[in-house]
Amino acid sequence: MGVRMTLSKWRRFAGLFALMAALTFALAACGGGDDEGAGATTEAGGGTTEKTYPEFKIAFDNGIDYLDPGLAYTVQGWSIMLPAHLGLVTYKLVNGPEGATIIPGLAEDLPEISEDGLSYKFTLRDINYSNGQPVKASDFKNTIKRLYQIDSPGVGFFTGIVGADKFAETKKGDIPGIVVDDDAKTIEIKLSKPQGDFLYVLATMFGSIVPTGTPAKDQSTATIPATGPYMIEKYTPNRLVTLVRNPEWKGIPDVPDGNPDKMTFNVLEEDSAALQSVIDGQNDYNFHTIPVDRLGEVQDQYAAQLKLYTPANTYYFFMNTRVKPFDKLEVRQAVNYAVNRDAVVRLYGGLAAETENVLPPTYPQYEKISMYPNDLAKAKQLVQQSGYAGMSVTVYANSRETSQKQGEYGADVLNQMGFKAKLKVLDPSVYFTTIGNQRTKAQFGVANWFQDYPHPLNWFDVLLNGNRITEEHNNNYSNANVKAINAKIEELKKQPELNDDVNAQWAEVDKMVAENALWAPVVNRQFTDFFTPEMDLDNCYVNHVLYQFIYTSSCKTG
Repeated sequence: MGVRMTLSKWRRFAGLFALMAALTFALAACGGGDDEGAGATTEAGGGTTEKTYPEFKIAFDNGIDYLDPGLAYTVQGWSIMLPAHLGLVTYKLVNGPEGATIIPGLAEDLPEISEDGLSYKFTLRDINYSNGQPVKASDFKNTIKRLYQIDSPGVGFFTGIVGADKFAETKKGDIPGIVVDDDAKTIEIKLSKPQGDFLYVLATMFGSIVPTGTPAKDQSTATIPATGPYMIEKYTPNRLVTLVRNPEWKGIPDVPDGNPDKMTFNVLEEDSAALQSVIDGQNDYNFHTIPVDRLGEVQDQYAAQLKLYTPANTYYFFMNTRVKPFDKLEVRQAVNYAVNRDAVVRLYGGLAAETENVLPPTYPQYEKISMYPNDLAKAKQLVQQSGYAGMSVTVYANSRETSQKQGEYGADVLNQMGFKAKLKVLDPSVYFTTIGNQRTKAQFGVANWFQDYPHPLNWFDVLLNGNRITEEHNNNYSNANVKAINAKIEELKKQPELNDDVNAQWAEVDKMVAENALWAPVVNRQFTDFFTPEMDLDNCYVNHVLYQFIYTSSCKTG
């Protein structure tokens, strides 16, 4: 890896890369394999031989929020766009901890970073969008400006760029902290203060470069020109997405060309129907988690077609601290006491582990919190003390089976505590944008988080920093705004290295969140990947530490 960094700067980021050493999963190794019966082979951009075949059919779900890289913020949207939209940097798409490695994407190399951590300099590759238009350095600046113009949920990642906050106020003029030269193909990003996770931020989908002039409104169905090995051919919301090869793709080292010539995402709402479509051979892969009542059947009859994996995730109940009754600490504490986390584990068929932490146990900053033993009597007492007993509460969940069941459980717990709770179920495609809109005033509901990148900032800064609350596309569903927590996050944001001392401080932030009962964390989940017997899982299965199953890695045995 040709890193143009000083030694001291490399050490600063080595701590970030080393973080994933703890995130080791029981996954099949990915190799070249035997090409017999697998179709023609092509040389990937990284120089490895890959198996190609005509079409990969996926039983997908209806959780796509957007297919616009400036707006999407779900696993569903990001995983589809991963092979279509690249940023200056990206990730190595391999199994295990090595998948957390940042590599050059549209940039020729990793950046030159100044000793003070305030300047990042890149040079663009010679590359075209899928429509034949060349990628320009100015496109990056305009991409970041567009994030603010469309009220992207990702704008909080880029507020450290000099002038970004001022641009956010008017959405006009310039962002002086981004200096570009189209002729030299150079980009310099200037930060107002060091930001230890900034390379990871650039690797998010929000950092994907789109052409200058892309309209400042949702382009999901308009299909933005691609920079990766694939492009989105068609998107019919709640029905179908198709990706095909990008005719302008010339290859980038370590970025796989991909095996299927076409990928078809068939949206199916019901988990059982999706599973059955793979058993019957109508689809090759099931994105849905296998329903609890059918898991035993699949494990017994189709074990060779099943993969279990545990991504970094936390499922929780959010409690909106801006509205009654959750504006009072004792009510939020009461919820944490009343929730029986073991019961939630059973809701997920045992494929989960109890938690009271924000961070998953795979993080080196994790220190197990055991602050709220299940105690319904104590919860009732706290509700009575609050003066809010008998108040009506709306519980939000989406119509996916597991979310709805957790929502039903949450409503039942609130009723047992002394509230009058009712469940409101939304379509998954609009769920997070609805509860993330302040006009909704969502009191309580089901939420989850899967890491965008392997750093504590991606959890605490994005989800629990009151300085990042927004009117729309808000990720801080609890509207958590505790000054001491905000200040600690802002202080730790400046730390360039994740050493033992910094890790201990992040563990303390986790504890502060629990003491303030800003969430009711419940479980860390395990998930399923299920395939037809024709898919080659021995040689072509990549489950990435961030993006989970990499669709483009798939191949068939014959």
